[in-house]
Amino acid sequence: MTQPSDFRRFMRLDIASVVLPFIGQRTNDFQPFQYMLMDVSQGGVGISIPRWLASRERLHMDNEINLHVPFSMDGTTLTIGSVVREQWHADDEEQRIGLQLTRGAPDKYGVFFEIDSREIAIDLGGMRTLENILLRVVKDSVLLKRGVLIYLRHLSAYFSRLGEYTPEEYHAFRETVLGDIDQRVRENMRYLESLQQACLDRPKAGFETLDLEELRRAMEPELYLDLFRTALGDDTAALYLRAIKDLEGRLFSNYNTMVMLYIGTL
Repeated sequence: MTQPSDFRRFMRLDIASVVLPFIGQRTNDFQPFQYMLMDVSQGGVGISIPRWLASRERLHMDNEINLHVPFSMDGTTLTIGSVVREQWHADDEEQRIGLQLTRGAPDKYGVFFEIDSREIAIDLGGMRTLENILLRVVKDSVLLKRGVLIYLRHLSAYFSRLGEYTPEEYHAFRETVLGDIDQRVRENMRYLESLQQACLDRPKAGFETLDLEELRRAMEPELYLDLFRTALGDDTAALYLRAIKDLEGRLFSNYNTMVMLYIGTL
C-alpha cells in the first residue's frame, strides 16, 4: 500500500491525461516514429499511430520497439517490447498496436509510467520541481547533441583516411552529405542551448517557452542510415554510426520525459 510520504514525494497523473505523442524507435533499423499511448496493463502496452502524426511508420508483427518511455512494474523498469498484435482502424485512420514489454533500463530522471496504478509518477524528492527536472533534461540533451557532433567528426576523418573514395569523391561527399548533417546538428543544438538559457533565465516560465513541435524537430535524427549503406560493411564505420544512433535514442527518451513533464503542467 502506498504510504502518505510517497504521495508527497511523487506527483501523479492519470494515464487519461496523456494526450500528446511520444517518439519510439524500431530497434533493428533505428527508424523513429511518433505514437500515442492508449493503455497500459500487466499484459503490456497499447499504442496507436494515427495518420495525422507528422512522423509515422507502419509496424508489423514481431517488430521490436523501443518506446523510450520507462514503464515501472514490480520494481522493474521496461522500455522495449515486441509487437504481439496490430490492426488498422479505418474509421479513426490509425494503426493500433499491442506490445509485450520484455526489457529495459532504470529511468534516469524519476519520471515514469507506473503500470500498477496506471499513472505517470514524477519523483519530486530532494526538493526538486518540474522546472528543475526540465532544466536537467535540456542540459543533458545539449551534451548529447555535442556528442553527435564529435562522432560525426570522427566519421568524417575516417572516411577521408580509409574510405574508398578519390579526393574528389570525398570532397563532394563531405560537402553535400556530412556538411549538411553537421549544419543541422548545430542548428538543433543551438535551439536546445537557447531553451536551456530560457530555463535558467526564467525557471518558472520554462514550460511556457517549450514548443513541443519545435522540440521534436530538434530532437529527431539528422543522420539517416540509408545515406551510409555502402559504408556499413566496414566494422569501424558501423561502430561510429551505431554510437550516433545510441545518442539519438537517448535524445528520444529525453524528449518523452519533457512531454511527460509538460503534461504535468496542464
